[in-house]
Amino acid sequence: MAFPFSIIERIFKRSGVEAGGGGRRWEGAASLATPQQQTLAARGASKARASALYTNTAQGHRIVEAWSVSLVGKGWQVRPQHPDTATRRALSDAFEAMTRPLMMTMARAIVRDGEAFVQLVVAEDGTLCPKLLAADQIDPSLTRDLGNGARIVAGIEFDAADQVVAYHVLREAPGTPFQTYAAPIRVPASDMLHMFDKLFPGQVRGLSWLAPVLLKLRDRDEASDALLMQLKVASLITGFIRDTDGTAAGFLAENTTLNVALEPGAMRILPTGAEVSFSQPGQGLAQAIEFLRAQDREIAAGAGLTFESLTGDLGEANYSSARVGMLEFRRRAEAMQLNLIEAQFLRPLWKRWTDIRALAGELPADRASLADYHAVRFVAPGWAWVDPQNEVAADVAAIEAGLKSREEVVAGRGRDIDELDEERARDAMRAATTEAAA
Repeated sequence: MAFPFSIIERIFKRSGVEAGGGGRRWEGAASLATPQQQTLAARGASKARASALYTNTAQGHRIVEAWSVSLVGKGWQVRPQHPDTATRRALSDAFEAMTRPLMMTMARAIVRDGEAFVQLVVAEDGTLCPKLLAADQIDPSLTRDLGNGARIVAGIEFDAADQVVAYHVLREAPGTPFQTYAAPIRVPASDMLHMFDKLFPGQVRGLSWLAPVLLKLRDRDEASDALLMQLKVASLITGFIRDTDGTAAGFLAENTTLNVALEPGAMRILPTGAEVSFSQPGQGLAQAIEFLRAQDREIAAGAGLTFESLTGDLGEANYSSARVGMLEFRRRAEAMQLNLIEAQFLRPLWKRWTDIRALAGELPADRASLADYHAVRFVAPGWAWVDPQNEVAADVAAIEAGLKSREEVVAGRGRDIDELDEERARDAMRAATTEAAA
């Protein structure tokens, strides 16, 4: 029976934008009609699930740790631009000592919870004490209209011009011992730093970086446990005795001396009419393992990592593939370093810190002098070399060709060029002293 041409035409003909079409293939597909509201609604559940997977699963833990180390590494270097060398060194040492204890925990919160909050608390002696807060301490349940265009959304207060003016902070993080149920405290925006990667315009709170892979991570962990149980069962070889004559094959109640237990090297004689077969519970494990590797690749892609970074499996990697994958990851990590760590944390914290020290009389308060203290550069942590010999040779060639400066190359290694030059000067002086003594 031939199909009518109209039916065939409807099946194969495509027109318009398929992404906006309908039909059976789109039934049940998820959609984000209002991403600002939907991401805000999903924030709490995804944060809690990401925290559980970070704590309980190897891959969830690996994703958070790999990204955290990439964002802050062994620490950021601060390069004040003050004209006096001693002042630069004192400012750098003091600021790094203040921020270093916060950095790793803050980076974990950004990746795992999707956001991090640092409250800028001024102690009685005038010292700035940054305090890292739990994400849920910014009251996510507080949403109301304040009139005249002002409003509070998930604990963050906006004015009529859509500028953040305050944060409503609970006295204790939910779930802490001796938690007191009191109204949140209104903290001015100048006293709070909020770090998160904004996915959509108008997004108010951050979404866990594990959100694209949370469900797959859970299923992957359960599948791994199921395979492990299958392997354990496979080690328990089970035998089945069949009777071809339809009788008890000699296994009667009075036959108590018959021994059919399995032992290494044992040979057993069965009664007439009995045959033995064994279960094979380990079949298909090789295919399952390869399927899990495919799942690992999807998880790595969703988490923004390479397969090797996620799993530690370097069996299929070579120099070229490892370098290409690492370079792509570094580009995204450097963008996150610049937009999250430097722009949303270090720079506003530096300005606030110098202003408070000026108010306390520790720094000059006049505008011209304070401008020298506000000027600063930040050096992100460097990256480990994939091939040190070739990469150093390439950097030397780029410097000689005028395509790079020494400062750019040194900064790319996570070093301060002033410190490097001082170390080289000391090495040269030591070598000259040794040569003169000889």
